Amino acid sequence: MNIAKSWMIARDPTPKQKETAESRISICNKCEYSQKVLGAEICTKCGCPLSKKIFSPKGPGECPEGRWVI
Repeated sequence: MNIAKSWMIARDPTPKQKETAESRISICNKCEYSQKVLGAEICTKCGCPLSKKIFSPKGPGECPEGRWVI
């Protein structure tokens, strides 16, 4: 599952992975599905914590709305 991979990547991302994550979070911050729940930002469309979701590798598990083009 890609969300498990994204948790591992988030622990020690490469510079390119950090760049991609920053681009993605800027998109998520404008999204109606981004909500703060119990102090954490989550995607209410898929239920994933955004702090980890933004590190998802390409493929299944990316933005469920198809908004990440990077």
